[in-house]
Amino acid sequence: MSRNPYTITAMFLTLIILLTLGSCGSGSDSLHILTDKKEMASVVEVFDASTDDLSVTMSYVEAIDITMIESEDPDLVIGDYLSSSDLIDIWEGYDASASTYPALDQPLLTPLSFELPLIMGEKDSMNTLPDRAVVSPEELREAASEWTIIGDDGVPSRVGFSPTWNPATFVDLLLLRYPESLRIGLENLDEAKLDEVVEETRSWVAEATGGPETDDLFNGRYRYIPDEYLILEGRIRFARTDFDSIARMPDSITNRLSFRYLTGPRHIPVLAVTAAGIPENSDNPKAAQRFIDWIVKPETQTTLIDRWEQDGIDIFGFLGGLSAISSVNNTIIVDRFPAMKGMIPENYYLNAPSMLPNRWFRIKAEVLAPWFEESIESPNSTTSLTDSYRKWDLSSLDEAD
Repeated sequence: MSRNPYTITAMFLTLIILLTLGSCGSGSDSLHILTDKKEMASVVEVFDASTDDLSVTMSYVEAIDITMIESEDPDLVIGDYLSSSDLIDIWEGYDASASTYPALDQPLLTPLSFELPLIMGEKDSMNTLPDRAVVSPEELREAASEWTIIGDDGVPSRVGFSPTWNPATFVDLLLLRYPESLRIGLENLDEAKLDEVVEETRSWVAEATGGPETDDLFNGRYRYIPDEYLILEGRIRFARTDFDSIARMPDSITNRLSFRYLTGPRHIPVLAVTAAGIPENSDNPKAAQRFIDWIVKPETQTTLIDRWEQDGIDIFGFLGGLSAISSVNNTIIVDRFPAMKGMIPENYYLNAPSMLPNRWFRIKAEVLAPWFEESIESPNSTTSLTDSYRKWDLSSLDEAD
């Protein structure tokens, strides 16, 4: 859907929203929420209209970590990656008795929404794939290979797909080929398994564009406009995308595209879960529980999705992803985003890690992507992912000091 963007530009800006719900008298209860979701401002406003005995403050930050939680001292936290190793032991735990996907269950947390890896293409091209909802790396690679045309100068003039175009693809392939990697920790990875993932990616790039050098030349020559336009021009056939990107595309574009989840033999990797957690030192856990009970109701989520649309906020589905409640996905989300029709996954397809590495949101961008890029471009590189992670971990600790 095409709407006006809702943005906050200041890095690590803390947005404080004080809403007095009903009476401000000394008898009113209070609740302080910490979140990394800008659209939660509208959520708090809607909650305001539903009660008259609670005052709510909300702090927005770009990323939630233990330092931020200790600083803000919230009663309730709503955000991504709350099951990271540095946070998993701080939660009090609460059973909201919501009908969420069992695969999304996380210790002491209430799942609200989740993100999956997406491949997009023009409808006719996507219809050539074997399944209407999912595509494996092997199927994607085969369908893309027949699209490539090499120009007289050795640079492709048309490419089906390259895994280097979006760094998120590296994470996708790691989770698909080595799903236990997050559970065992980046400092304990099997280098032989990682080498297999890198070699698969390297050979895919060579098949797609001729190698890293010509891949870069193609990118510099053509990929200065969004992938969805290159797809519709016929310059590329497929591209990696995400829910946020879909939300920002105009209907005139999404109506011509189709989408598939990138999947393994028996699962779709869940990339992120937005959850609600009550810290053990919450000053008002009862109010936090009350807010959770309210936000997990299907009728509440329907109201909020309508509200975001009315406010002109570019956001996909519920809190930027599919709802953790399947009935919401099969009704209002399919209605608001018709491209998702027939693509609401069953629980057995979902594979969500129970715990994530500390600072996972940074590791993906600052460790995994650069290491994959270097390994693909330099086959003789001797730097292991474990070594890269340890070096980054030490430097990040120095930053904190």
